[in-house]
Amino acid sequence: MKTRALYFTLMAVILSSSVFLPPHAPAGEAPSFVPDKALCAQMIRFGKQSYQRGKFLDAKEFFRRAVQADPASLVAWRYYDMSVISALAEKVNKDAGLLAPDVSLQGPAQAKAAAPPPPAAKSVPQKKEKFVIEEDEGC
Repeated sequence: MKTRALYFTLMAVILSSSVFLPPHAPAGEAPSFVPDKALCAQMIRFGKQSYQRGKFLDAKEFFRRAVQADPASLVAWRYYDMSVISALAEKVNKDAGLLAPDVSLQGPAQAKAAAPPPPAAKSVPQKKEKFVIEEDEGC
């Protein structure tokens, strides 16, 4: 009988300690994340170059790597957001097949794609016929 009471008490202590203690008690100082600012700056530079060339998916990948290298960088997040939106817009334009599929309408290619409209041909003014009421219904 005493062994059962001892066994029951021991199990109660073990179960209560597993419930009330934190699951991952640190044994010492946990290693903290150190941002790599040099890699972040390099990825931002590569992303800017890709973005200026109109390669939005490549730019998005570079900016994603920059954000991973330094998650606290507001510049990296801003460029990443901008490239995501531009890549999505390009994909929508490409899928819609509006003007020129497989050609980016944003960035430097837009200036080349947009040609000035041809001059309008001179039209001869036509004589307007005078409107005449032929029969009045007597409103």
